[in-house]
Amino acid sequence: MNRFSGSRSRRLGRLLLASTGLAVATVSTAPLQAGAATSTGAAGQAGVPADQQHQDIVVTAPLFRDVRPERSLDEQGVASYGVSTVDELVGELEGELDSDEEPVFLVNGERVYDLDDIGAYPVEIIRQLEILPRGSATRVGGSPTQRVFSLTLHQRVRSATLTGASRIATDGDWHSVRGETILTSVDGRRRGNIALRVRDEHSLLESERGIIQPVAQVPFAAGGNIIAYPDLSGEIDPLLSDAAGEVVTVAPVPGTASPTLSDFAARANDPNVTDAGAFRTLRPSLRSYDFNATYTAPLTHWLTSTTTLRLGKSTNESLIGPSTGLFVLGPDNPASPFSRPVAIAVAGASPLRSRYRRNSGEANVTLTANLGGSWSATLNANHSEVSELTRTQHSDSSGVPLAGDINPFATDLGELIDITTDRASSRIRTTAAQLTVTGSPLHLPAGDVNASVEGRLAWYSVHSESSFAGQSEGIRRGEQSGRASLDIPIASRRNGFLPQLGELSASAEYSRLHYSDSGSAYRSAFGVTWEPLDAIRLRASIEKAKDPASIELLGAPTIVTPLVRVFDPLTGQTVDVTYVSGSNRSLKPQTTETRRLSAILRLVPSLGLQLSGDYTDIRNRNFVSALPPASEAVMLAFPERFVRDSNGTLIQVDVRPVNFANHRQQRLRWGLSLNAPLGGKARPAFAASANGGSDESAEQAAVSAAAAAAKNPPVRLQITANHTIVFKDDILIRPGLDPVDLLGGGAIGIIGGRIRHQFDATAAITSGGTGIRVGATWLGASRLDTRLGGATDTVRFSPIFTFNLRAFADAHRILPHSDWSRGLRLSIDVVNLTNDRQRVRDSVGNTPLQYQPAYRDPLGRTIEFEIRKVF
Repeated sequence: MNRFSGSRSRRLGRLLLASTGLAVATVSTAPLQAGAATSTGAAGQAGVPADQQHQDIVVTAPLFRDVRPERSLDEQGVASYGVSTVDELVGELEGELDSDEEPVFLVNGERVYDLDDIGAYPVEIIRQLEILPRGSATRVGGSPTQRVFSLTLHQRVRSATLTGASRIATDGDWHSVRGETILTSVDGRRRGNIALRVRDEHSLLESERGIIQPVAQVPFAAGGNIIAYPDLSGEIDPLLSDAAGEVVTVAPVPGTASPTLSDFAARANDPNVTDAGAFRTLRPSLRSYDFNATYTAPLTHWLTSTTTLRLGKSTNESLIGPSTGLFVLGPDNPASPFSRPVAIAVAGASPLRSRYRRNSGEANVTLTANLGGSWSATLNANHSEVSELTRTQHSDSSGVPLAGDINPFATDLGELIDITTDRASSRIRTTAAQLTVTGSPLHLPAGDVNASVEGRLAWYSVHSESSFAGQSEGIRRGEQSGRASLDIPIASRRNGFLPQLGELSASAEYSRLHYSDSGSAYRSAFGVTWEPLDAIRLRASIEKAKDPASIELLGAPTIVTPLVRVFDPLTGQTVDVTYVSGSNRSLKPQTTETRRLSAILRLVPSLGLQLSGDYTDIRNRNFVSALPPASEAVMLAFPERFVRDSNGTLIQVDVRPVNFANHRQQRLRWGLSLNAPLGGKARPAFAASANGGSDESAEQAAVSAAAAAAKNPPVRLQITANHTIVFKDDILIRPGLDPVDLLGGGAIGIIGGRIRHQFDATAAITSGGTGIRVGATWLGASRLDTRLGGATDTVRFSPIFTFNLRAFADAHRILPHSDWSRGLRLSIDVVNLTNDRQRVRDSVGNTPLQYQPAYRDPLGRTIEFEIRKVF
């Protein structure tokens, strides 16, 4: 398999070289020539040559002049994360904020449809990024529960970016490579970007991590073993037992064409063994391609269009175990030395495979209009298609009688194993059009009322086929929805109305949706924001929603996968089962009520030191979830989903989604953040951003300060630390059953109960595009209650503390007189620095086979080396 992986890596290398040639050949093509640079300043974007930069200040979005950002980054702050693209940066920031809802994105004050419209751009285009707190999104047509990510771009950039990286596991036997080519042009309101990303990952076998295999009920092995038939665990033949001097229940097939009873007796009860781990993957091989092209241009002074095309393809292949055959040898066969029928249990030389392929395409057009005054409108049209295909092999040779003219001892029985391939496919289409109008219809003494009205039409379809279940069906759904929201100022110190109350506002949202296949649904939200002092921001909100199950959950094809390894909490065994997944047409709509209280305390603004907290209370009714693989509570509630043989051994698990009656969770996440200079003079805040503008002299001062900072970026210390504590997490699986307390030993899945405490922290010391970042995560202990032979036992999951490290360096800082080092960044990224894995023990200190450390974390410590060049 390493040989095949090597060839894949070489092919990928050739593809990256071709991509590099494409970048060089096309960076000056017509669509991107609009971004040709005429430099006026020396702010020095990281990695972008000075002659391709323009430092004009863009004054946008005065709508948020009165909203203080929750987080603010200039270009040096952006570079301090050591990431390559906007979507990577957003992912890092959302992780620090524990964002549970997609934010609204603004670019130069205009809303973009989603992250894909800007995500593939290199981070060097960002002049300033501000994260506005929850509740701010209502002013631009978002939900009262959403944050706003506001990006202000450099006025002019033209670049080609090439990235190559290789990641290895220090435990060996696994590696991956990835590459990226990006062509970028920004020229004021006109911008374009083309990105191609490629990834290739090697597979990892269970045998390469020393996974201990469970004892097989039938001793399938290469070369074969003789067992009794039809009682597979009984005595093979009294004559053989007499020859061996003991009762023989298994005997390896000798390597001779005409064996006698004495040949079998020589190794009685000492079977051939084949390591199933060499036929099973912990991680599949994977290859993916992602192409993203986006272009934004002003059509008139008041109308802007953005067009985005995204194409993706990914494939992966898993090995799910050896092919097996059980062949019956009768006493009348001339080659048989036995006096009764026996069976030969054989494992084939080739593993069974499961192959998955996903192709996707999406086209998106957005028109953004400035309607005059404070009103704007956004019209979006979107079409996407996703096709998926799964092919799974099964071996179907069980109890096959051997013909009299076949000598099994002179024949490779592995070649007689019947292997069939089942297919499951689906195609999902979505077409939607959405119009959003936002503005200020009314001025109150405390300020402007902001309103948003939205209408949406959408059509969904899914067609699926499955040879597993003889399934061929389609589902269609139409959606018509309307939404309205208001943000109403009540008191304002800035505007001199009830100044003793500080800044006080309320927001409300209501939407009504109709689905052609499931009737009406609704969503509503109400929130209050209060800033009694400049240093304190408080927000309370309540949201309610009723939504039908997604069309994918209703119409996905049925997939049956053999030899999936699960832990059976009712017997304490780890067994290989037939695993059924797919959709459930009978899912009921889910209702959700979320109550949230959040607070921001700005302790020392000059140091960026602030304390934040977020308390959330979530109640779900008819909670939609994939059925967890196994737990005592779930098995008792859904006995029809867990099939056992006559001996009580689990042989089939059906995990297609279900409705749980109720789910209630209460949690608090609180933490602090710090962004402070460690020496030198920090660059002043951006003169004009999403929060408003400044006069011309201030803009010129910002340009001068930017030029100085580019030559000698200040050293900064960044710290974020967060603690999440879960107070309550209960699930009522079905009416009439006792609730499952996930914090008190109950569980609905084999991962254990809910973790009560989690700590996340990051610390960084950076100077522009050079620095080091360390991330740490501590997960508390949990447990899973089991029942073994009628007695209760507890499987305990240990706490785990993991560290990640990223170090990166701007080569031009090290070699300032070298032209080739300009725009070159070298990085090293270490995941799980201490190579720690979670430990799982039962009450006597044993680890159930399903919970071996390599199952918890197959890769362990990984190290990635990256080289990135901006031309």
